[in-house]
Amino acid sequence: MLKHTAIFAVAGVLALGLITLGIAGKSTPATSGSYQVDAQHSSVQLITDGTTDWGKKKINFTLGFARINGGWNLDEANLDQSKLDLHMFPADSTAPVLGEDGKLKASWVADLANHTLVCFHSKKFVRTPDGKLQVTGDLVITRIDRNVELDPNEAYSGPVYGPPMVHRVVREATLLFDITPASGQKGALNASGTTSTSREGFPELVRAVLATNWPPVVMDEQCTNASGGTEDYRGARCTGTFMDAPGLPPPPIQIGEDYPGPSDLDFNKLVGNQLTMVVHLHLTPKA
Repeated sequence: MLKHTAIFAVAGVLALGLITLGIAGKSTPATSGSYQVDAQHSSVQLITDGTTDWGKKKINFTLGFARINGGWNLDEANLDQSKLDLHMFPADSTAPVLGEDGKLKASWVADLANHTLVCFHSKKFVRTPDGKLQVTGDLVITRIDRNVELDPNEAYSGPVYGPPMVHRVVREATLLFDITPASGQKGALNASGTTSTSREGFPELVRAVLATNWPPVVMDEQCTNASGGTEDYRGARCTGTFMDAPGLPPPPIQIGEDYPGPSDLDFNKLVGNQLTMVVHLHLTPKA
């Protein structure tokens, strides 16, 4: 992601003369305002740890990507009046189907089994000496689990899901943001933030993220009906930026007469002791 830094100075005239104010080190752009998270151009990268080369090498790899929406009210003159609310969810829907209270927002969803929603609600903003914005708040994991009954017989019509079991846990977390003006869009901002936790510090969050299916995120998706519904109709054609996790490294391939096929059961291993969330936000001014 390209980043651009705007340099500015704030001047105030006092009774004793002119004083120029600035932030030491990296300067910051003018960011005060009310913004909406553009979900079509924003995402969350989920990174965890594992091993490869039959346990000889520890690695961090991208587990998946999530969609994100929310809003940000930023007051540089009084950071205590600022507010950030984010909602992170799997990309099999364009908006969260699960509420933070554990209730399903949609009357019908494709997957009745499990649902995951991660939220962040700010409580404190601090501008760091290098110009970044440190946001501390509540990180909330809401997870629905269901027991499934499989009874294969002549009348089998599919899995039967039990009643939902809602898990909601809150822990304090800190996101460190780097904010830059967005090129080509007046008043828009790009904000990249990172937060990390461990299985020991927030086991419910780590377990839920590892157990969730994270479909690829398509950024700036545009779909058109090229054939217009004629006899040769083949569906809508869609374009966009496809964001898929590469996963663990592929195992080595050995080709020979006695080659039994790829064996990656022990070559890679998901450990999952650490979880890092890298948030990429495209913020557009609210009308």
